[in-house]
Amino acid sequence: MNSAFSWRITIGKVSPWLLALILGGYIASDRILDISIPITIAGNGNDEGSENLSPALLKVREEFLKIQNEDDRVLIYKLFSGSAEYLQNSSFVGNTGQFDPILGRVQSSYGWEREKYPAFTDAVSEYLVHAGYDEPKDLDGPESRQWFHSIFENLVTAIGNV
Repeated sequence: MNSAFSWRITIGKVSPWLLALILGGYIASDRILDISIPITIAGNGNDEGSENLSPALLKVREEFLKIQNEDDRVLIYKLFSGSAEYLQNSSFVGNTGQFDPILGRVQSSYGWEREKYPAFTDAVSEYLVHAGYDEPKDLDGPESRQWFHSIFENLVTAIGNV
């Protein structure tokens, strides 16, 4: 009986980040497959839409364009778009602080090293502070959930063109 109880506790702890990984990875990879059609990663010759970005997002875009490794660019796109999709479809995240461990686990599972591109990491951190992500907020209604989702959707927009 103790064993079954531990198993349920383990599943309860692991399920949220597995769901994030599966849902985010599936949606992001689906979006990545469409990059050559309606979406192109920024810096591939088409930089339209950057005039609508905030200064913080322009800095993210600028640092992203400095990344020469295409695999890293795609991985970053997957992380941001997967996070945006996850937050759009997730109803169990009750406050912004609950997403940090999920995001950290997903980053680790993808093998992303935040210090690989310190200027890019700093630009993203500055944008997150600018967007208000650094202050824990309850996600108690559709407006707050949309706000939280838009933080990551804006990052996707900054590094990609629709």
